[in-house]
Amino acid sequence: MRHLAVLVVVVLVATACGDEAPGPTLGAETTTTTLIAETPPASEADRIEVTALALRSLVTDYNTFGSGHRFTEVLVQNRIDPAAGGSDAGFRAPPGRALTDAERTAVERALGDLGPYRWIDDAAEFRTDDLRPVIEGSAIVGVGEVAFDADGALVPVSLWCGGTCGMWTHLRVVYQDGGWLVTGPEGPMMIS
Repeated sequence: MRHLAVLVVVVLVATACGDEAPGPTLGAETTTTTLIAETPPASEADRIEVTALALRSLVTDYNTFGSGHRFTEVLVQNRIDPAAGGSDAGFRAPPGRALTDAERTAVERALGDLGPYRWIDDAAEFRTDDLRPVIEGSAIVGVGEVAFDADGALVPVSLWCGGTCGMWTHLRVVYQDGGWLVTGPEGPMMIS
């Protein structure tokens, strides 16, 4: 169960009066309430959920064309993208681990109403030699490993749609009002 902790501190104010005998005199009682921020969850189910939410937000809102743009097809890398987020691993690094069945199912649900999508093994197969998309108007998207922190989660993502069309960033996902919400890019980003 997730809780918002409230810490109540009762302070007794001691005062001393000028010419009276030394020593504290109890004054008014003061109550201070301090809110301690809700700690975001970080379970396996939460990791899967924020992965799917981040990819959907990347495709719908945080791509280089802006909200409302729809790609003709979304090509989803079926392995962790080492370049997601603009990682130092570089674009020639071997792909990471395969996405789990649970991750793939969550991503499919997240992208399902956005038009055609498919899972791909090798992004290079969908780029021409002159860095044009093989499928006109398509985008190749990828995701890195989710990192949870005190503010929620950071999800490294990548979107490639041509030699001068792409984005690599981290999307901030926060936990509020009992659910996850993508608030936007955080930190450095690469845009082509």
